Amino acid sequence: MKWGFVAFPNPPEDYLDFAVRHGFKHMEIDLFCPQQWLSRYHAARIRSLRQRIEATELTVSFHAPYPLNLADFLPEVRAAAVKYTERLLRVASDLGAKWVTVHPGYGIGIPTLEWVRSKAMNGLRRSLDRLIPIAERLQVPLALENLISVPPESEVVFLLDNPEELRLLLNEYPSPALKVCIDVGHAEVSKGFHAFWSVAKERCVALHMHDNDSRVDLHLVPGSGNINWLKVLSTLREDGFPGVVNVELFLDEHKVAAKRYLESVWESLGD
Repeated sequence: MKWGFVAFPNPPEDYLDFAVRHGFKHMEIDLFCPQQWLSRYHAARIRSLRQRIEATELTVSFHAPYPLNLADFLPEVRAAAVKYTERLLRVASDLGAKWVTVHPGYGIGIPTLEWVRSKAMNGLRRSLDRLIPIAERLQVPLALENLISVPPESEVVFLLDNPEELRLLLNEYPSPALKVCIDVGHAEVSKGFHAFWSVAKERCVALHMHDNDSRVDLHLVPGSGNINWLKVLSTLREDGFPGVVNVELFLDEHKVAAKRYLESVWESLGD
């Protein structure tokens, strides 16, 4: 298992010394901020960044921007999201990234109407039908991230906010190019970490670690909320999880504090 962090909000070049200094072994490059937009990853930058990453012996992955909607109702909009993800997979391959984390998407409409979720899921399937063969060819898996459950009165329906839906999708797409990134904070405000882990552990390449009050997605430093980290980490140890544990926090000091806390819990479990 590796300790990692989500490189946000600064460019990944700014985090290389930080990663080495604090003992991180993996960096997930978040593409949400303007200084990290995909259009800025031209060939010369990719070559230079790859050389610098290899010199640090870090491994890397990408995190697609959160608003990207691979399940969009409108075919033209969804096609643009697919095209963006195709480009991202190619950049990831050129950089030597291990996977690309993506949100599965969302539907908008009256939440009591079952067709809202159904139509969004069909949109996601169409996107995956296009993207999985590309991921297979490039040998850069897509890692779907579980999202939060929203209040019943919300007009947004996030996909994969429950383990049952994730199980069905993984069974439908057995390709090794489709993996999972379990967001422990998101799971906490849904059915809990272990419900998602029981479904996805065989295809999980990474986790996002942050804390909350079990009601709202707050992205707190682990240990300052309600999540039982001893239980989470003991499960990872018992099951021999070989992937990456990424702390997903905004401030650099919080990234370091999260790693130290989680390491202390891990060490308390003994050999």
